[in-house]
Amino acid sequence: MQVLLLIGGLFYVAVIPVLFISWLEFFHHDRDNLTQQEQRISIVMIAIASVFWVIALPFAYLELLDKFKRSSRAAKLYQQMLEAPKSQSDEIQLSNH
Repeated sequence: MQVLLLIGGLFYVAVIPVLFISWLEFFHHDRDNLTQQEQRISIVMIAIASVFWVIALPFAYLELLDKFKRSSRAAKLYQQMLEAPKSQSDEIQLSNH
């Protein structure tokens, strides 16, 4: 039992730097419009989220999933909008013949 706890603890600790580095890279790509204070707060939040990754990671995943669903719905709507005039013009051409 102690071996399982040790392995779980080591896994938990090993994931922290991996997530911190990954999230810090995302942050560096998207920090253009932030003040110095906002950048410091963001880095602190990344550190806290990395330590509590067991809680933060599922919420981050759910947020990404929600964004994907919204963009997927928007893409379907745009596709329907693009196809609608085409089908209406086909109907007009068929009725003229």
